[in-house]
Amino acid sequence: MNEDLSQINIAEKALEEGNLDLLRDILPPLLEKNIAAAIRINASFFDADVPEGECDRLYVEGMFKAAELGDLKAQYQVGAFYDLGEYGVPQNKQKASEIFKELAEKGNAHCMWIYSCELIWGKGSFPKDTEQGLKLLHKSAGLGSAEACITIAGFHDKGDFDHEINIHKRDSYRQRAIQYDDTTYDPYA
Repeated sequence: MNEDLSQINIAEKALEEGNLDLLRDILPPLLEKNIAAAIRINASFFDADVPEGECDRLYVEGMFKAAELGDLKAQYQVGAFYDLGEYGVPQNKQKASEIFKELAEKGNAHCMWIYSCELIWGKGSFPKDTEQGLKLLHKSAGLGSAEACITIAGFHDKGDFDHEINIHKRDSYRQRAIQYDDTTYDPYA
């Protein structure tokens, strides 16, 4: 099992770097074992001669299969399919919300932010619970959600939800957001 995890970590890095030769070498034995993360990774790259529609179909099938087998990254992607109605998956905001809530409960910082926003503003599938939403938002920021940091920065910019207007705190949260993810949109820059 540790060997499989080690191979998955190598495959994740190879995917990030675009090293398809290495992926083709290490994924087959992991796929034979039906390892969820390997299925997700395998569904994330294709040869140039595979038609786009086929790539999309295989991508969606792979994500759903990996999600069913427990891969958290694939579960998030399936939630995104439902949220946005992408890749031929019918839009279902309630199903997406349920997936994101479940992932938030498992500790996914980004999904905590999504779920916290639903609770804070009550514009989702769950009843408004601003107090619980704010607690979850701050927890999400502490666990590495750049979006949560930007949201809190906005609260300090405008004084929303009993956050004092404080430019130093706003900028501190902005800085944390960029440290977590340097591609984060910063509306206060």
